[in-house]
Amino acid sequence: MISIVYAYKNFPEADKTFLEKYLSTKVDRLSTLVKSFDGSACRLAVHAEKFATKSAYKIGMKLHLAGHQIIAEEDDHTVIEAVDLALDKLIIQLRKLVDKKNHK
Repeated sequence: MISIVYAYKNFPEADKTFLEKYLSTKVDRLSTLVKSFDGSACRLAVHAEKFATKSAYKIGMKLHLAGHQIIAEEDDHTVIEAVDLALDKLIIQLRKLVDKKNHK
């Protein structure tokens, strides 16, 4: 199980609720890859920011694993796109780490 910690900057309350619900449905993609690590030490830190000067969002994710930390960031005009792109980057890095670990 992955615990998720959120941090917000200039983020409307409605967007916070939406982001938390949306990400909880997407985090299963990470859970299968994280099984090869110590599951109790897995934590996903999500930093969400809405830019004040333009209509865009920035999503940053840090996945803390036993002995490893994976970071991904993405900017986009919608929360969904920013989350999906950042999560895809995180998954690519996590797959590389899992493959590297399994080949040792």
